[in-house]
Amino acid sequence: MVGIMLTEVTEQSFDDEVLNSGLPVFICFTTSWCHSCYPTCLFADKLAKEYDGRVKFVNIDIEESPGIAKKYNVIAVPTILLFQEGQVVKKLLGFQERRSLRSWLDGGIAD
Repeated sequence: MVGIMLTEVTEQSFDDEVLNSGLPVFICFTTSWCHSCYPTCLFADKLAKEYDGRVKFVNIDIEESPGIAKKYNVIAVPTILLFQEGQVVKKLLGFQERRSLRSWLDGGIAD
């Protein structure tokens, strides 16, 4: 997505970037035709700067990585998953505002 600086993760890089991460991983599942994905992931991009060094923020295009979407039952976009220690600990569906994303994220990560 243009303007979004989240790390793009594919099926080839998923294990290294997400499952083996030493940090919690915030995943924004998107696709190019999703109009509500752009603002949600843009908010996530801004949060990435605030949580630098505490949470890794990535983007996965469900059309480019359908196997990941299927494995984690992502049937709508945007879908946001929070992984810790290789496991999904939280899931959020649909458009989200920055404030709600921050609150959701704070409730899912350990300090």
